[in-house]
Amino acid sequence: MTQIERPQATPRTYLHEIRQPGWPVVLVTLAYVDVIALIGDLRPEHIAVACLIAAGWLAANGFRIAIRASAPIVLVIIGFDSLRYLRPLFVTAGRIHGCDLRGVELALFGVAPDTTIADYFNIHHSPGFDLFFAIPYAAFIYVAILYGATMYFRDRKRVRPGVWAYAFIYLIAFTCWMAFPAAPPWYIQAHGCVIDPGAGPSAAALMRVDAALGIHYFEGFYGRGPTAFGAMPSVHNAYPMLTLLVFWPIAGWKERVASILYALWMICASLYLDHHWLIDGFAGWATAALGVIFARLFVSRAAPNDRAIGKTAAS
Repeated sequence: MTQIERPQATPRTYLHEIRQPGWPVVLVTLAYVDVIALIGDLRPEHIAVACLIAAGWLAANGFRIAIRASAPIVLVIIGFDSLRYLRPLFVTAGRIHGCDLRGVELALFGVAPDTTIADYFNIHHSPGFDLFFAIPYAAFIYVAILYGATMYFRDRKRVRPGVWAYAFIYLIAFTCWMAFPAAPPWYIQAHGCVIDPGAGPSAAALMRVDAALGIHYFEGFYGRGPTAFGAMPSVHNAYPMLTLLVFWPIAGWKERVASILYALWMICASLYLDHHWLIDGFAGWATAALGVIFARLFVSRAAPNDRAIGKTAAS
């Protein structure tokens, strides 16, 4: 029986192979980590992400394809981390919106004289409701992963637009946070109308949950945010709307109802926990819709190029 001879591997052929799917993601990630190292701000998570992506890229072609598919997520991670360096340039005292946004909220959704919904819940709260509304804030990442996994097994072609919609949501949010820095309700409660650009982020009412459970989860998670003035739009509220819009066509009626209730639960939680005004939540919903539209346009335009690249690689 004649054995099929395989071409001998050479450094040149190996370099050609690893230049296939995923290498731009690796290049951007390593370049960013190098810059962070040069300015002396390298942290363990930077090294971990860079090593994971580089190792997957060198391992096998299947991993490289996965890395290429994860490009939007990598871009979001890098963008989120780099905001701490952009913040001093854009988030300045004269540009931060505080009590003016509270005035808009009060005019549109006030529940009593000089009382917003967030103001009301800042006074009227209970341990039971604290725990109830902490659930969506604690689980939003895992819910997004669950939705993504469900779409992967039910209708794989929807995964790519969904991941890119996630990236576009953050691109819109990052731009708004720098161009239109907005103070959340908890900041107004704590500082009034005096704007301090150096104020750090806070878990707000979730601190009560930490205290009740004897943990520091929410304090640690939300205390590491890149800016305290990123309330508009609310990404927490964009997440449920994104999953609702992307998941709707392949969902049954029970799943659709659950998705709607989840979006309502999150927006109520953002108000109760003093993290957002209602206008922030609605802006988050609009951001999700724009993200889905932009992603569909982007993927539809990129698809012909991807097929052309695939044919070239196959030949």
